[in-house]
Amino acid sequence: MAAGPSYINLSDSKSDEETWLRGPTIYGMEFFDKHCHFGNEVELTKANLDHLKSQVNDYKPQIPYYVCKMGKTTNNLTRGKMTFNKEYTEEHLKNYLTVPTTIPITSNTNAWVGTRVRINKVATGHAVITTNWPDVVMGAEIKDGDICMFCFYEGKRELGCFVTRLSN
Repeated sequence: MAAGPSYINLSDSKSDEETWLRGPTIYGMEFFDKHCHFGNEVELTKANLDHLKSQVNDYKPQIPYYVCKMGKTTNNLTRGKMTFNKEYTEEHLKNYLTVPTTIPITSNTNAWVGTRVRINKVATGHAVITTNWPDVVMGAEIKDGDICMFCFYEGKRELGCFVTRLSN
């Protein structure tokens, strides 16, 4: 991955709050960057950035965090799904997804959420969480535009995932 500017500052005269941009082709050189994969363009506020830095400082996972801005497809409560981009799937998840499987997923964003979700690698090369994903969205109160961080980890017998919402 090529190194780019530490931050791209998007602040303007209409707002006193600075924001920083990260994404699949927008790299940074902060200590947390090597522990994160940004699935789409994410505009970070100082509060988001502080939360992300704190999380990475507390726990540096073997599988990099997947950070993304949530959208309408992800938050649809009847047909919602969470899709991870091809690059992340290929580099970090493919060995766990040789067959469709269910994994535990938890969140303690507002109320503790703990369920099992179905995850598999689809023909396009993306990893997709489907079954029970709407339960995670409702329980963690994930909304359109929220920035979430996914931490995949190797449990004793299986892959697991913990999701944290960086924005409110």
